[in-house]
Amino acid sequence: MEQQLINVKGLSRDYKIAKREGGILKFMFARKFEMINAVKDINFSISKGSLVGFVGPNGAGKSTTIKMLSGILAPTSGNITVMGNDPFKKRKQNAYHIGVVFGQRSQLWWDLPISDTFKLLKKIYRIQDNVYAKNLDLFKEYLDLESIWNQPVRQLSLGQRMRAEIAASILHNPELLFLDEPTIGLDIVAKRQIREFILKLNREYKTTVILTSHDMKDIEEICERIILIDKGVIVVDCPMTNLRDSYNKTSVVTVNLLAPINEFDIPGVKGVPELNGLKWSFVVDKTVSSAGHLLFEISKIAEIADIEIKEKAIEDIIHDIYLSNDSKILIDQ
Repeated sequence: MEQQLINVKGLSRDYKIAKREGGILKFMFARKFEMINAVKDINFSISKGSLVGFVGPNGAGKSTTIKMLSGILAPTSGNITVMGNDPFKKRKQNAYHIGVVFGQRSQLWWDLPISDTFKLLKKIYRIQDNVYAKNLDLFKEYLDLESIWNQPVRQLSLGQRMRAEIAASILHNPELLFLDEPTIGLDIVAKRQIREFILKLNREYKTTVILTSHDMKDIEEICERIILIDKGVIVVDCPMTNLRDSYNKTSVVTVNLLAPINEFDIPGVKGVPELNGLKWSFVVDKTVSSAGHLLFEISKIAEIADIEIKEKAIEDIIHDIYLSNDSKILIDQ
């Protein structure tokens, strides 16, 4: 049986904000307030070793939820247990078992070299010498910290600093890692380096990772499960493969031919020719047929030089869910 690291039941968080009505005196002395429901009665569990993408549009409630899970905010109602504890009431106790990277907010000392920052963190978390040495070797090898080891944080590029931020957040071998936009603003090389390291961390240490990102490539390459929240409510909670299967009903098959063909007569499939019939594109309804069947039919008529099969990207699927007013709720229990 899988060990549940996080359990959330009936979780809600409300904010009371002042309404600006009338002049400044009325606003100061006769204020009216309204309640904003940032998170509304959500439920989910996350097992140890999971790689979970927690996504949603701006204002959907994802950052509020992450702050409650990490103990920064208290819920208005509902229950949370993280590693068996209430994360808000047991913030200090949980801090030794979680790591957090919140986007552009640094946990590094601005004027200190990376090496001094890590020595301070070693003392704060009471990390044993052998664990500290092993982790530094890992970071220097996979996050390229060796080249910036003695540089002050203020002299680092954004990519260098984010690598150091991630290393600092897991120096104490946390069981649970929260990553909020860890690749924002980074170039392709730095993004790939961080994605590969997160996967390695999960494989070797079974670290549970909860990732929020607007870069769907992060979610697609790292996460095995996706939780999509919109307007404070979870609308999708399922494995990534289920998301693709449930919402990805078509694929586009493009074939290049050795000799031009003027027309394809394949029942149920319409092709669009290019390059005077040397290249054809077909939209396949996966509920009716398959790309493999289409290619078999094409091979009866023409000689194929090469093939490209494209399915709807996760980013496009999620975009469609946001825009759909009657979106099917996909939650795997």
